[in-house]
Amino acid sequence: IDYMKNTRKKILIVDDSKVVRSMVKKALDECQEIDADLIFTESYAQTQEIVQKHRFHIAILDVTLPDAQNGEVIDLLTEQDVPVVVLTGGISNASKNIILKKNIMEYITKSNPQSLDYIVTIAKRILKNYDAHVLIIDASKSLRLLTKLSLEKLNLCVLEAKSAKEAIEILRTSEQYIPLVITDYSLPDMDGMELTMELRQIYSKDKLSIIALSGSNDPIIASKFLRHGANDFIKKPYTHEEFSLRINVNLELIDLFRQSKETASKDFLTGLYNRRFFFESGIPILEKTKRKSLSIAVATIDIDFFKKINDTYGHDIGDVAIKEVANILKKHLRSSDLIARFGGEEFCILLDDISEEKALNKFEDIRAAFESNILSVSGATISYTVSIGLYYGNACSLEDMLTLADKALYEAKETGRNKVIIHKKS
Repeated sequence: IDYMKNTRKKILIVDDSKVVRSMVKKALDECQEIDADLIFTESYAQTQEIVQKHRFHIAILDVTLPDAQNGEVIDLLTEQDVPVVVLTGGISNASKNIILKKNIMEYITKSNPQSLDYIVTIAKRILKNYDAHVLIIDASKSLRLLTKLSLEKLNLCVLEAKSAKEAIEILRTSEQYIPLVITDYSLPDMDGMELTMELRQIYSKDKLSIIALSGSNDPIIASKFLRHGANDFIKKPYTHEEFSLRINVNLELIDLFRQSKETASKDFLTGLYNRRFFFESGIPILEKTKRKSLSIAVATIDIDFFKKINDTYGHDIGDVAIKEVANILKKHLRSSDLIARFGGEEFCILLDDISEEKALNKFEDIRAAFESNILSVSGATISYTVSIGLYYGNACSLEDMLTLADKALYEAKETGRNKVIIHKKS
């Protein structure tokens, strides 16, 4: 399981129809959220050969193949613990009942106009589950194991806690993002309802989903849990089908919340963060550097003579020039560096845990990268430079550091452009 989570995702599509294979490929390729290798086979024999060479994260299978008429390919993949989605043109009710008893994720008919959209939705969820972490809280080791096995069938990464206190500590210290908690009602230090209330003091429903479990026959316990902040309630005993459906629905909702927030935090043109997010995320970074008495770097970057690019080539090519800034910055900066487009042709970057010399060298490399870069767009060849203002020193307020970086940028513009100017404050 760990091996599968750390390797590049692979999707197997098995169908003897070239048209169907092409349609599924097109649907999956067009989904930007699916980053996986697609491998195709059209017979049982080919599939047998390919599964010996690759480990797959999901398989989309036709039931009836020229050399295997009775769904043998399903067993071939499920024996390898590969999540299976059945895509078929239609079979008898008797055969369908047999297939549904097999360990498959979903059954989809090709005649359904929404079948391709549904395949994409399921594939996204299955692939995301390989990277998703779920925390189980239950005092009983045997019940934790049963819940863990059910979650691992969904390819989720599972963490365990035997008490509320241990669960809170895991959530507080884990380096992994945990979007879902599943808590039993009966816990040794506080009951699951009290834990839910405690967690809601720290995590909102759009950041952490809480599913409560209980075997109690109290008819109002579910409503009590929901009133106290749980997202969902499952009564024991439950079927695996019900459990997996609730888990996936709650994970999907958290994903939607995150995507919505991310969309609001991103610049539509470049995909970089926007000004608001820069300030929201920059302040905690500053507080950390203050506590550790570290210096910090803040830079402002501006395209030289950008108006001339728009006037000469038009705003469409101007947009390409702005997007190229994002590409070059991402190439030269660390994933931990905070990069934002403030508007127009202006960009801001915040870097912590870096020396003055390394910061200056990094932005000099960025300046040189723009100077040597040539863009070919719609028959036009364009090049441009940037001016960079850099502040380096002890963390004061973000506004003050940006003001100093802006002064350095103004000096770079006034003294010839295409240069890096640094202002320091100790």
